Parts: sequence; structure tokens; C-alpha cells
Amino acid sequence: MNHVINKKNITNLVISLVLILIAFTWMIPFIWTLLTSLKDDSEIYTNVLRVFPSKLYFGHYVSIFTKLGNFFKYFRNSVVVSFWSVLFNVLFAATLGYSFAKFKYYGRNLFLGFILIIITLPYVIYLIPIYIMQSRMGLVDSVIGLILPYIATNLPMSVFIMRGQFNGVPNEMMEAARIDGAGQWQTFSRVMLPIVKPGIATVIIMTFITVWGEFTYARTLCVTAKSQTLAVGITFLRDEAASWQYGTLTATIILSLIPVMIIFLSMQKYFVKGIMAGAVKG
Repeated sequence: MNHVINKKNITNLVISLVLILIAFTWMIPFIWTLLTSLKDDSEIYTNVLRVFPSKLYFGHYVSIFTKLGNFFKYFRNSVVVSFWSVLFNVLFAATLGYSFAKFKYYGRNLFLGFILIIITLPYVIYLIPIYIMQSRMGLVDSVIGLILPYIATNLPMSVFIMRGQFNGVPNEMMEAARIDGAGQWQTFSRVMLPIVKPGIATVIIMTFITVWGEFTYARTLCVTAKSQTLAVGITFLRDEAASWQYGTLTATIILSLIPVMIIFLSMQKYFVKGIMAGAVKG
């Protein structure tokens, strides 16, 4: 018995060490970028490789706030676009997922099949039709012109995840709520939604990360600084700074990653649970 326990402990230890090594390997670019942003130029461009700065230097961050005026504009645009894209995507995904999971009606399976087909297609193929349509509607180079495509391209996978979440909720809970006098909206909002929080968190994280770092649509549909997001704006900040110094570049990258880290760390406990439920029960 002790031999079996010891063998199991050794196996768990080896797996843990391997996972830690993999995680550290993935973290190396972020760690290097962070450390570089805290070095002064003399340490960055020295011939002697130094991993850690001899002293913390925040001059690159000060330079962003004082010399790169468009940084705040790009950052604000990214926040606005991401917020509304996530909000409406969660709202539509939750209602559609609930409908597909708990109600039977003509054409439901056809709609589900259509959603699955959309998931398999690369979202880039929609770019030209979207650009032509927005050009005719006067939405090119506007914030709403980014929000609408982001909602549409992220919605299919979000619906699939939310449908899997609602499928995992017993129908008896809906029936019990109706017996207690709850209507359809009350059953959905007060009974079902609190149960599928992991799925909602998963949709929020996936949508936010996708929208925040998206480049192709933002570069094509927005051509001026008034509506550019940070993912694209970083490339224009180089021209504003006359040249890209590595210290300023790495500091800009770190600042752009802060919202993503906040969103993920605040909801990470729901993420794995939600995405597994959406995939397995869907």
C-alpha cells in the first residue's frame, strides 16, 4: 500500500515539475519584456548581457505618459471597443445558448449546424464583405464599426459554450422556478444565469482577449488615430516617438497587457470549468 502511495506521489511530483517548467518557458518572453522596461538605455544596449536591472528605472513609463500623447487615445479606444463587444456578446450568447439548450422549436438544429460551420471558418474571410458593407453605411473609421464585427465574429463560439453550460443545468430547476411563480425572464435571469457563471466568465475572458489584441480588423476598418485601438496604435507610436527604443517599446507592451491580466486573474477560477463544460456538454 505504501509502495503504491509513494509511486503516486512521485508521479504527481514529476507532472507538477514538468508543468512548472512549461509555464516558466511560456513566461520567459513576458519576464524579459518586463525586466527590459525597467532598465535604462545604457543597460539595454550594453555589450554585457544583464537579465536583471542594476536599479529600477521608470523613465520609459514616464516617457509614454509625457511624450506619446496618442497612447491614451488608443488605450481609451481599446477599452471602449472591448467593453461593448464583451457586454453585447455575453448578452446575446447567454440568451441564444439558453434558447438552444432549453427550448425545442422548428429549425433549432439547423441554426446550431450553421453556428458550427461558422466556427470552422477563419474570421478573416468576412473582412472584405464587412468593409464593403461598412463603407456603404459610413461606418468605416468609427468605433462602432469595430464593435459590430467583433460581436459577430465572437458570437458563434460564445453561443456554443453557453449552450453547453445550460445543458448541464437540470430542467427540474426551471420547472421548480415556474411552480414558484417565476416567469420566463425571471427564471432565466435569477435562476439560470447565476448557475452558469463559469460559462459567462469564460465568454468574457475569451472575447476580451480576442478583441483587445485583434489587429487585422482594427487596421483595415480604422485608418486614423481617432478610432484606432492599442494593438494597431503601438505601430504608429513608433512614428510619434521618431524611433522605437527598446525601453519605450517594452514599457508600452507591459501597459497594454495589464487589462488582460486583470480580467484573466479575476476570473481564472471559472475559466477552466466553464470551457470544459461548454466543450463536453455542448
